[in-house]
Amino acid sequence: MAKFINPFTDVGFKKIFGQEVSKDLLIDFLNDLLVDEKSITD
Repeated sequence: MAKFINPFTDVGFKKIFGQEVSKDLLIDFLNDLLVDEKSITD
């Protein structure tokens, strides 16, 4: 059986986006959600 992380759960989201190495990925993801809003920068 294959293991995967479900990003739709709190634990999965934190596991994927809650680490320093994935900071750029999180910022890109949030900016894609906030298309007409101010953009998030580091």
